[in-house]
Amino acid sequence: MTCRSLAGLFLGLIAAVAVVLTAQGPAVGAEMSAYDIVKKAEDLLDQAKDSKADMIMTLVNDKGQKRERKLSAFVKKYGENSSKSILFFNSPADVKGTSFLVWTENKEDKQWLYLPALQRVRQISASGRGESFMGTELTFFDMGSHDIDEYTFKTIKEEDVDGEMCYMIEALPRKVEFYSKIDLWIRKDSFIPAKADFYDPKGRYEKQGRFSQVKNIQNINTPTRIEMHNVQNGSCLLYTSDAADDLLCVDLGGRRIHKKKKHASYTTPTSP
Repeated sequence: MTCRSLAGLFLGLIAAVAVVLTAQGPAVGAEMSAYDIVKKAEDLLDQAKDSKADMIMTLVNDKGQKRERKLSAFVKKYGENSSKSILFFNSPADVKGTSFLVWTENKEDKQWLYLPALQRVRQISASGRGESFMGTELTFFDMGSHDIDEYTFKTIKEEDVDGEMCYMIEALPRKVEFYSKIDLWIRKDSFIPAKADFYDPKGRYEKQGRFSQVKNIQNINTPTRIEMHNVQNGSCLLYTSDAADDLLCVDLGGRRIHKKKKHASYTTPTSP
């Protein structure tokens, strides 16, 4: 089984733009293993079919200065193990026309980045997966698809995150390349991701992802705010896609509904 960007649960929210899960929390026994919990969350994420979304990406440096980018994204699925996702940067002028394609097939993905200023397409090599994606707190590795069987999982405890009880699960890669560990918090009632802490290959706490402002849209629970804070350099990446308050939704027959987004504030996480 594959998932979008490490926990298809988390950064896949960004790669595929937004995620939705069924409105009813799955009935699960207390004996669920850590792997079962992650698999359940990934299966729910993967129910979505073809989709389109508009987003705002806000980059915040360590001085609090903000840069805003507007994007459109499209996801097309071809059967169970194949999909194409493409992001288009619409503004500002310095990134307008840039596009990023991820083609996933049989648990492996290929990536291409089109740079209009150079009028060339760059295929992202395996050695380039650790580079920053468009100057953000994400890497090309984060934007890819991965098999959850490449990780081992252990339930650490149950913990409150912003007033919601979550499973805290430790994910260890079988082969350390870009992260040595990822701690995941998955909401107990809905299996929607709440946050994730990422540790670099040397075991140092690197960044935190938070997934909030969950809204029920046509019986679908949708996180409409995604934050990624780099605790090593103080920078922040924020995605917002708000589908709850207007009529600008696009539904291409799948289970995802997306609309234009709203600005949001951010907070800096503390070290665990």
